[in-house]
Amino acid sequence: MKAMLNMKTIAPSLIAIIIMLIANAGLQAENGSCSPIELSKDTIKTKESRKVDKEKEKLDLRYSHSRFTIKLDYVYASLDTKANFQINNGVFNVSIGLEDNLGLPGQKFFFTGSFAYRITPRSGIYALYYGLNRQEVIVADQDYYFLDDTIPGGSSITSFFNTQVISAGYMLSILKNPDAFLGAYFNIYFMMLETGVYSNTNIIDAKVVFLAPLPNFGVLAAFRLTNWLYLDGSIGFFSLHTSDFGGAIHNYNVSLVFRPVQWLGINLSYKKFDVNVDFLSNNINTTIDYNFRGPSFGLSFIF
Repeated sequence: MKAMLNMKTIAPSLIAIIIMLIANAGLQAENGSCSPIELSKDTIKTKESRKVDKEKEKLDLRYSHSRFTIKLDYVYASLDTKANFQINNGVFNVSIGLEDNLGLPGQKFFFTGSFAYRITPRSGIYALYYGLNRQEVIVADQDYYFLDDTIPGGSSITSFFNTQVISAGYMLSILKNPDAFLGAYFNIYFMMLETGVYSNTNIIDAKVVFLAPLPNFGVLAAFRLTNWLYLDGSIGFFSLHTSDFGGAIHNYNVSLVFRPVQWLGINLSYKKFDVNVDFLSNNINTTIDYNFRGPSFGLSFIF
């Protein structure tokens, strides 16, 4: 009986304590915690805010007049080209400096063209083209030995070296600023190298052609220095070697762009391009080491 009385006395106290705890928890929820509904509302607001920010970035890029760029440059290049030919596992071997031995011009002007399009503030596409063809006719001042052929002195020798390059790729930046770009690029070089020699006496008529896509990786940067002066540059590298093919590409470019008006730029640049390839053509093991470097002057059209 006493136990029952004690329970009756304790029960109201326990109920009062439980009610106080629930009330205190409710006050804490009002002061600092959020209900599931409120959390959901905050998540929706965050997503909407991010969407608004992205749309603003796209609009800033669209009206920045820096989204689409076309460059046309006139390059004054110093060229150095060496070729090595082997047959029968190196039994017959010849190395030729096309400028030193065959008289190809060591300096030449040529045009390059490129465009860049920024799809978003952080990404874009890029493409470049240039073609450089050289040919020279000389009269041999002595006997020349080419593989198993002999070109007698006094013969007319025509040598040539032709280059066609198309490059296209993707750019990715860590910056969102429409007036700046700092990131990496990946592109593919579709390259054709063609070289050969032939004589007027038909003693020799040899030609080798290299045609292949070569990937290239690199770093790309572009910044606005003042309201009318911009600086951009890139550097890239790739190397691949297999049992029957080897190739390496090094290239870099640095440019100052003066923009007297919003849509037009004047480019002053320095460029270097170096390619070394080793391949088999017409049963001839051929190695070509080719590079050009030099200043360039041109125009940019910005939209």
